[in-house]
Amino acid sequence: MQEVRNYVRKAVEAFSMKDSDAFRSLIMLEEGDPNLQQLQNALYNMTDESIRSTVQKEANTDSRQLKELISNYLVFTIASCLNKSTMIDVYEHLSTCYGSFLSLYTPPDAQWLSSLLTDLSYSLVDWAIVADQESPNAKELRISDAASKHLSRAINIVINDKVSTELFESKKTALYYLANLMFRVYFKLKSTRLMPTLINNIAKASVDLSQYPMSQQVTHQFYLGRYHLYQLDLRRAERELSFAFRNRPSLTNDQDSDRIIYNNGRLMLLYLTACRLCLGLFPSEQLLHEYDLHSYFAPLMTAIKTGNLNLLHQTLSTPIFVAWFVKKEIYFLLKEKLDVLCWRSLIRRTCLVSRSLSNPPQMRVPLDGLLDVVRALTSDTSYDIFDVECITASLLDQGYIRGYIHSKKKVLVLSKANPFPTAYSVEVIEEVLS
Repeated sequence: MQEVRNYVRKAVEAFSMKDSDAFRSLIMLEEGDPNLQQLQNALYNMTDESIRSTVQKEANTDSRQLKELISNYLVFTIASCLNKSTMIDVYEHLSTCYGSFLSLYTPPDAQWLSSLLTDLSYSLVDWAIVADQESPNAKELRISDAASKHLSRAINIVINDKVSTELFESKKTALYYLANLMFRVYFKLKSTRLMPTLINNIAKASVDLSQYPMSQQVTHQFYLGRYHLYQLDLRRAERELSFAFRNRPSLTNDQDSDRIIYNNGRLMLLYLTACRLCLGLFPSEQLLHEYDLHSYFAPLMTAIKTGNLNLLHQTLSTPIFVAWFVKKEIYFLLKEKLDVLCWRSLIRRTCLVSRSLSNPPQMRVPLDGLLDVVRALTSDTSYDIFDVECITASLLDQGYIRGYIHSKKKVLVLSKANPFPTAYSVEVIEEVLS
């Protein structure tokens, strides 16, 4: 009991002195910390009512919110170490603690608590994800959804802070950390449709991302890149994912840290490679080998470069590849986009061969010649001249080929000037239904 009394007095004193580090260390006791173990031992035989009663007696403060925060944190602390507590129970206690903290954080002069806000927010999201895993067959991630509502309230408090124009004297110092956590939850919930609202709210805060730590910039650009990739805004996604991968942290000599850094880098490269392939850009095979992605993307790269439709379709229909691409949520993107690029390469290579065999070189390619090549490469005799004409017309319309089709003669007439512009230079306008 004395250990609990001392804890309450220290917390109240640190708060009254606005000692950010001291108060943060008391509210965010880490697992393995001797102080946490001593506190849990002291709390073990206390009921929730006795804990709250002790806080009321020992807390020399008029702040009801502070008393509630300390009480709720102590209840969470003992719940987190009891075998009878489910993960959902522990989350609910932390959620109550988080709510009482936000009440304490709302006043204009509470900026000094921002570091504790980020710590509590991280713990809230982590516990929510773990709690949802207790019900793997549930149709909805109820706990993560509840955590997103808490984060939304916190972000609104941060964005609406008008106390100081200096970023690091303002609550806005926590903005991108919270936004990144919110993005993480949105992707977990598969609710990326909610991201535009958050992105717009961040823009209204009028703060420059470059002023924040590089780790937060990298994380933010990664999530934005993934979002824009799903929205088929490929060029924007490529810029954001490139920034994230280019500025990823370097490996250290710490095995645990290096494993996290490597896995994060691999995830960035995975989505960056998917994005760039759709734009007609190819990463080095050495880089893919380094991050153990070569076996997944190398066949696709070969198919695009050579116009090998059979290899492309075979790769995207092989169960092991389909399962992996679906799990990473890029299967349908690759299936739609790479098919177009593969057809472009096939027609280009066929046209180059046709021109080299004629004297003088011709800018006309019979569609029936293309049809023969397609049937030979795909072993699919169901293709007919109209299929080839329609696909070629689509590539012409999108700008992947320059020229026109003489429909009556069934001939592709190529432009004399750069008939096959590089795939990356072609800007295709996508219509995305929201």
